[in-house]
Amino acid sequence: MKSARMLVGASAALVSVLAVAGCKKAAPPEGSGGSAVASAAAPSDAAPVAAKKDACAGGDKRGPLTWREDDFAGAQACARQRGVPLVVDMWAPWCHTCLSMSQYVLTDPAFAPFADRFVFVGIDTDRETNADVVAKLPINNWPTYFVLSPDDGAVQARFVGSATVPQFRDFLAQGEAGFLDAKAGGLAADDPLRLVRDGDRAVIAKDLVAADAAYTAALAKAPADWARRPDVLVALIGVKYKRSDLVGCVDLGLSAMDQTGKAASVADFLVWATSCAEERAKDDPAKAKALREHAVARLASLVDDATAPLSVDDRSDAMANLRELHEVLGDKARAHAVAERQRALLDDAAAKAPSPMAASTYNWPRAEVYVYLERPLDLVPVLEQSAKDLPTEYDPLYRLSWVQLKAGKLDDAKASAAKAAALAYGPRKAKILALAGDIAKAQNDKDGERAARAAVVALYQGLPAGQVTPDAIEKAKAALAAVDAPAAPVAPVAAH
Repeated sequence: MKSARMLVGASAALVSVLAVAGCKKAAPPEGSGGSAVASAAAPSDAAPVAAKKDACAGGDKRGPLTWREDDFAGAQACARQRGVPLVVDMWAPWCHTCLSMSQYVLTDPAFAPFADRFVFVGIDTDRETNADVVAKLPINNWPTYFVLSPDDGAVQARFVGSATVPQFRDFLAQGEAGFLDAKAGGLAADDPLRLVRDGDRAVIAKDLVAADAAYTAALAKAPADWARRPDVLVALIGVKYKRSDLVGCVDLGLSAMDQTGKAASVADFLVWATSCAEERAKDDPAKAKALREHAVARLASLVDDATAPLSVDDRSDAMANLRELHEVLGDKARAHAVAERQRALLDDAAAKAPSPMAASTYNWPRAEVYVYLERPLDLVPVLEQSAKDLPTEYDPLYRLSWVQLKAGKLDDAKASAAKAAALAYGPRKAKILALAGDIAKAQNDKDGERAARAAVVALYQGLPAGQVTPDAIEKAKAALAAVDAPAAPVAPVAAH
């Protein structure tokens, strides 16, 4: 299941192009004597005037946008210097949707008008050096994007998951409108953009009741054709799931499913809706079945629509969710047919990818679908080549190890996991160590499993608070304890 992942008419007047041509040093005030000419006229024994450091120097230009990586403080200083909002991309190297957005969406020329209106920073959430940022901007789904005011860090907009180019432009427009509103006012109390911002801030504050109310109010106030409706619906249904409002979640799923557009928001919305239906199935099986059947029709229509503005990654996710629903409803033939379509789509995209990094976007979904189709060994050479092409990246080796485990190639899986763990860091290293534990268990190597499980506990306990939850630590401890737990007694088989 995928992790759930616009210039708006009412506030368009607030969205103006800020006349900033790039990262420039601030001009000295008039009469300050700070110019080169004034310095030349100063007495010869005057102390030299130190040049003011340009906070905006550097960055990595990808498409029309310049990104700073893992330097939140520097990016914030640049945004302050230029007087523009800060865009934060909370991502991780293992997140295929993050890679898809970075490689295929955010490089689009359509973002050129926004290049000088924002400062952009990418934050790898697994790096310990970013723990303070992760603690300030907690997320549950990757990627998550924020627009912040640079002076106080106030959240002006938030977007979860994959976006089309128009969706992301509208998200930036909302963030810019909020930034300008914070400086000069202009957004009415019942403006949908203000209400969405209130909901985003409530989510970060973990006030899910307030977030539910704010998103609901925004949707009620907005026009039926509001461009932000699909992603705000995703935010609302995610909040309902997280606050255990399963009845409200299922009802929203049924009533709003057809309002989620034609992009990745459809699948993201249905992930939450079907999760709620699964948990409600015993109490209300008829409604759960109705939601699943409606979801199948919705997803089938989406993946069959060649004009839908979906990236390959988005279309693959929709197919994966459709396949899972066919399985739940007992239609294995259709599930298998969808899997074959998904495999062909991903194979073609990987073959056409412009670089090894771009091709690695598809490593995980390809691994999952090849294993589902009982063809794991067919993908091993592909993942081996990906690991060779990207020798400093842990994720190709991690996916290779998982595929080798599923194929029963346990010694190979163990070796790949060890190489991946040597490159990995942060919470993802714990996942790789846990995979090593699974491999050792499959090898009946209790000492190896115990060592791997203990390493997971130790790693989690050593991570900063922003990067690990108490629940993750408790689950890791339970897995370690289970290694030496007595085996459950086998019930006697009755004679026939």
